[in-house]
Amino acid sequence: MATGRITNRKAIIQNRVPQIAFPNRKAITPIIAIILTMMMVVAVAGAMFYWISRIQGQGQGGVESFSGRFFTTAASAVNVIHVSYNGSFANAELLTMFLQNIGNSNIPLDNGTSSPTTEWIVLDVNGRPVCSSSWGGTIGTNATIKCMRGCATDILPGQIRQVVLNLSIGECTLMNITNGTQVKFTIDFSGKTTTTGTFIKTVPQ
Repeated sequence: MATGRITNRKAIIQNRVPQIAFPNRKAITPIIAIILTMMMVVAVAGAMFYWISRIQGQGQGGVESFSGRFFTTAASAVNVIHVSYNGSFANAELLTMFLQNIGNSNIPLDNGTSSPTTEWIVLDVNGRPVCSSSWGGTIGTNATIKCMRGCATDILPGQIRQVVLNLSIGECTLMNITNGTQVKFTIDFSGKTTTTGTFIKTVPQ
């Protein structure tokens, strides 16, 4: 009898306690997780695609730019055939050169003063630059050497051009160089190519 009463009481208590209904969340959670995962995958894939495209574009542009400069430089070459110095012409230092275009593209001989232009560079015995000057022939504080002949037009492929420079003015004057000294020089043709040569400063006594 006692056992039956306890059981009836438990049943009564359970019936009196309100039953709280919980929604079934097990069917919603996987769907949200799948959607979030797909969004993350799409975002990461988009970021990687943008990064790879940018790296590839920069690399391709750099390679094309380098290739263009390389082939332009390889196709441009000038040879110094002969150089003679004359320091006894009316107190002027005249340098006569014969330059040959041995490449397959035109070589500019610009005697202007604005870059890019032809640049004359004198080197010391160790090959280090001592001075540089354009061929514009300006006077005053920024005086430059002057191209007397053979400038202002391109040297065509295979052509030999006589060029005469007046080295008596400007920073690169040879007035203070001892007679009999070997002078080494480099000519930069507006950044397209360069050539190097030497001559002996000889002044008749």
